[in-house]
Amino acid sequence: MPTFGAWQLSDITVTGPDPFGSDATANAASVGATTLTIDPAATLRFVTLSDDDPIFEDADGDQELVAPMVFDGVSYGSGAAGEVETEYSYVVRPVGSSDPADNITIYVLEFEGHVHGIASSERLLAGQSYEIVAIQSDDPAVAYSAMAVCFAAGTLIATRRGPKPVETLQPGDKLQTSDNGYRPVDWIGRWRVNGRGPSAPVRIATGVLGNDRPLFLSGQHRVLLRPTTGPLAGEEVLVAAKSLVGLPGIVRLPCPRIEWVHIMLPAHEVIFAENTRAESLLLGPQALLMMEPTQAQDLRRALGQEPLLGLPARPIVPPNKVGRMILQHRAGRNPAQAAGLRLDALGG
Repeated sequence: MPTFGAWQLSDITVTGPDPFGSDATANAASVGATTLTIDPAATLRFVTLSDDDPIFEDADGDQELVAPMVFDGVSYGSGAAGEVETEYSYVVRPVGSSDPADNITIYVLEFEGHVHGIASSERLLAGQSYEIVAIQSDDPAVAYSAMAVCFAAGTLIATRRGPKPVETLQPGDKLQTSDNGYRPVDWIGRWRVNGRGPSAPVRIATGVLGNDRPLFLSGQHRVLLRPTTGPLAGEEVLVAAKSLVGLPGIVRLPCPRIEWVHIMLPAHEVIFAENTRAESLLLGPQALLMMEPTQAQDLRRALGQEPLLGLPARPIVPPNKVGRMILQHRAGRNPAQAAGLRLDALGG
């Protein structure tokens, strides 16, 4: 039963041909001619569904609201009275950007047969304007599991009282951060999933990123790196673990089941996992898409009325840019240096 973040159409200002005028198909006239702006005061809504498969898609009548809700000014029931599908999808990017690496897919949400909102493959920012650059699909499908961001149970996290297994942490425990000393844990979430396919953990061998032991992360979980060449030379950036798979010592390691643990601090921080610098939970659709419903409810209570405030602790490099950043650097004394990275920025 996944939970994902969604924006209501009533919170979106459209300039140009209406991309949401149809309940069935995307509007080709919107490509290259329409911009979307999310109201700066808008609040992301959370949609929790029951489903009999791991894919959110068009024409799937089993995608039903777990509980009644009001969305875009309309009241919906649960079960068969609250069917939700993604009817079509567009590719957008921030206005002013011409870089395909900035592309984001938005999935148009249909509640009980009528379009009322959007979800997205990456975090959309309230107040930001996006231009529609392509139609992605008139029959979209996206894996719920693609957006999970968390640590594997057993991972040692640096705290004021020394390293502790992530699954033993409690709200109020103080974690060592790279920038702000010791910061308290606001919320902890745990869940178990199939550990195969896109959900398979990424294994980072001992020493590759300064880690004292093998480190297991979900593919979307970001680690802190410092490139040695290129436009980002000397800058600390955050990179998804899946983007590093294929480098020496970094592989996908499928397993029958994996238990992931989310850690939320008062702000997004760089913390120490097995002595590697990695991110805490960055709130957004990516982090909420596949949480177990009761934990998603706990998180909503912890967040109050402003679920997505705050900036990332470091610039985030999109996965399709990481290859350019590291793969041309193959000479070095260890795997990280061979990838054009510096261990002194990683806690090693």
